[in-house]
Amino acid sequence: MKIELYVNQLSRTDCGGYIVTYTGYGGKRRRPVAVASVMTNNNVVTLSWLLAQDLPQAYIFTERPSTFNHNATFVNDKKYVIHDYLPNITEDNRHLKAMRACPVAGSKFPILVTRDINPLIREHWSKWLPFFPKPDIRIFDKEDTGDRPLIVNFPFQSFPANKHAVNPDVHYKLSSKARIPEMGAPCPRHMSRDNYTLPCIIKAAQGKGKRGTFLVKTEEEVTEALNELSNNFCDAELVVTEVIENVSKCLLAQLYIFQNGLFYWLGVKCKSNLPFVKRPEGYIPTPDVNWDEQEELEEMLRDVVHPVTQYLHGNGYFGFTGVEILVNDKGCFVVDVNLKIASSTNLLLIAPHMAALNFPISYVMEILPTNIKHLLEAIDSLNHQGDGRAILLADGELSVEIQHKACVVIFAKNCEDVFKFQRELLKVAGNEISSGTSLGP
Repeated sequence: MKIELYVNQLSRTDCGGYIVTYTGYGGKRRRPVAVASVMTNNNVVTLSWLLAQDLPQAYIFTERPSTFNHNATFVNDKKYVIHDYLPNITEDNRHLKAMRACPVAGSKFPILVTRDINPLIREHWSKWLPFFPKPDIRIFDKEDTGDRPLIVNFPFQSFPANKHAVNPDVHYKLSSKARIPEMGAPCPRHMSRDNYTLPCIIKAAQGKGKRGTFLVKTEEEVTEALNELSNNFCDAELVVTEVIENVSKCLLAQLYIFQNGLFYWLGVKCKSNLPFVKRPEGYIPTPDVNWDEQEELEEMLRDVVHPVTQYLHGNGYFGFTGVEILVNDKGCFVVDVNLKIASSTNLLLIAPHMAALNFPISYVMEILPTNIKHLLEAIDSLNHQGDGRAILLADGELSVEIQHKACVVIFAKNCEDVFKFQRELLKVAGNEISSGTSLGP
């Protein structure tokens, strides 16, 4: 019997492995209808395992180009421009975001990085993420990729069109926030720069994170926003939408859309930094993922996300997809669609394995470690306690002498333990500079 796959879930087997259960059929949630396979170290769900269902061979390359940062390794200043403007750009840290995909890349396809990864970090991944196969990590400048396509997070003006696994013109067009009303999902009312009501949101259609996004309440603020966008990004396609009031949740649904239009549901991450909501004094952050809530969140978002997947498939896209959704007392509203391997993609690939170890709660943070070796020793000490697990996803150094910022995710049994371990780690290993939830999807 042919199974129409829409949602997969990982279940623990008595032998300690995992099985994939297909629980969606024809777009409707059903009871499990089939067991696909026992999950082993060779076919555990990874980035490359999913991609290999569509492509015979490819390279994964998650570092993004930049339009405004000319120190970036790759610059899109003529084509496929993106509003990633920052007033003070001193260096390029895109390789740090790209590194986070390495531990979950799998072994089906190589993953390319622009800077080598500290051997201590590779050993850390092998030790504390034993359920993932060892990734095949290669240096971009040293690799002859031949005619193999690249799985990229954003089109590159410097790469030929046929080097992109997804047509770059299609990828760029569908990445625009201006396409959201066409997708058939509930979304904020879209207006125009000549016909709008206040308050409203004005943003660059190809903005990164919160960059190029403005909440405006007066005509003066409208003029300021339009002038800033015009001065910094003169060719920007603009999007003007209503403001969604009384937002209670900001959710990121992550999935993989296959070439045949079916999709694999990875899970949902909760963003604690709600758009344009000021955090009160004494604010206590919330976890990024609670695996025990995933079934409820999937049930809430399925009908919202499904038309987005059909629209993207119908317009020639396949690959990793993130749908950002605001929730209030009136319903759910799609505000962004990210066609990329995101930080939350990587987190949600790890989360079910940690939940199987009874650590369903996770929190991501960025810290300034005093020393990478010291940080890894502190993580080992915490992990050996057996009450939680910390994973170093990325660090900006190439040797133990050079300090840079690091990204760490903490898994624990409950929220109290997650933040207790966070405090313990910071006490001995460094200072937190921001919650990972503020870094975008």
